[in-house]
Amino acid sequence: MLGEYLFNEPSVMYCTSVLLVDHGVESRAEYAYAFERRGFTVVRWEDDLAFRIGWEDALKAGEKLAVIASDDAYVPYDLAQLMQRYNVSLGGLFPKLDAATLRAADGLDLDFLAVAYERDYVYTSDAKATRAYLQTRVNVQETAERVCDELEGELVRLTSVAAGYRGWIAVAQLKARIDVTRARYGIERSTNELTDGAFRDFVVSKFGQLTMEYAEETPVLVSSAMEYMRTRSDRFAIVVMDGMSEFDWRVLRESFAGIPYEESAAFAMVPTVTSLSRQSLLSGKYPRDLASPWTTGKEKSEFVGRVRSWGIGDERMAYLRGYDAELPYGCECAAFVILDVDERVHGQYGGRAGMLKDIELLRDSGKLAGLVRRLSAAGMDVYISADHGNTPCVGRGRVTGTGVETETKSRRMLVVNDLADVSDKQEKYGLVQCPSGFLPQGLRYYVCPSGVSFDNPGENVMSHGGMSIDEVVVPFITVRAGACNG
Repeated sequence: MLGEYLFNEPSVMYCTSVLLVDHGVESRAEYAYAFERRGFTVVRWEDDLAFRIGWEDALKAGEKLAVIASDDAYVPYDLAQLMQRYNVSLGGLFPKLDAATLRAADGLDLDFLAVAYERDYVYTSDAKATRAYLQTRVNVQETAERVCDELEGELVRLTSVAAGYRGWIAVAQLKARIDVTRARYGIERSTNELTDGAFRDFVVSKFGQLTMEYAEETPVLVSSAMEYMRTRSDRFAIVVMDGMSEFDWRVLRESFAGIPYEESAAFAMVPTVTSLSRQSLLSGKYPRDLASPWTTGKEKSEFVGRVRSWGIGDERMAYLRGYDAELPYGCECAAFVILDVDERVHGQYGGRAGMLKDIELLRDSGKLAGLVRRLSAAGMDVYISADHGNTPCVGRGRVTGTGVETETKSRRMLVVNDLADVSDKQEKYGLVQCPSGFLPQGLRYYVCPSGVSFDNPGENVMSHGGMSIDEVVVPFITVRAGACNG
């Protein structure tokens, strides 16, 4: 992995403090984690004054600092001489390969490159030989397996220490990276059993406490998204990609070349069904307060009601469907509901690999990126999120005669009245009772365990409605107005 590979450089390994002069490498691959694991405080250089106020005393006291500065930043000599300097560049990290070819390689994963470069004896290469090396030794299943194995170890570590929403967001994002890589290289190994048990326990015991959390980078819960966006943007559009998981976003974002974005995540409503979570996102309400929690028939009126409460007139708001819907002139707040991902989820019988192919086709269409560019150019801040994600499941049989069917496409959850006896269903399916504080009262809510659905026995499907990390933690992306104009 790149971070470990960099840290093991002799000029870095034995330093107390190090100045990492970054030549565009960190924007392509994370490496600060390797220093944090070894007790370094990672500091990103802003300017001379900010560093002297915040960190000069610590540096002079001999504390372990890893200072990351861009290659065009000015670091005064009196500070620089107190740190070991290392130029983090592709040429410096991989001196036997052609640096220009590495910089130009589309989609090159530097973790893959670091693993392969350490593994192989590499002869000094020109551009042609470097391209051949990337094709035959870097972007291959052998390297992918090694990278995923190392990432999986980090996933286990992050899961073991995750205590709040930020920890679980980090777990979800790393898990998605592993899952996408394995799907691309045909590696049939699941990460669900590594995360879903601990995440389920977190949701059952702590989900209700997320309302008290505040973060600058995320609304934390999708029900807080509307107010979060309103307080940060004079004009904005929320693009709701129904059913988009972190896995799906990791693929779709590959079409965002030239679109600067800020990436975080939020928690969907539990259970993760569209009528509850998407309406909560667009209305700013908990599911228990929705006019029609089990259908989306009043979703538009819920959105309109929220925007009206801000004093915005109907002529300056828009609730729209599809990528090609026209933004009205003078619009201050718009919602675009996109169903493409969810439609692929419910028609998917090829597991992760099949989902990957479908999302790659959606990525290649450029529809989402095109919509974002259009909205940003129109002076709107653009937020992209989802009402829920999706997860692979194997059917264990249909449930009939018990409960209330709330969404025919979702076969991961069961709603029953308070008097119903579902003990036999709990035993057969391993059902877990859902926290219900945010939900319509007078009912009990149960979800299937990880990897199980109410589909035909043995049927492999993609689904949602439960409380696995793939279903609950969804992307929350910000693109600023005019960001795509440069």
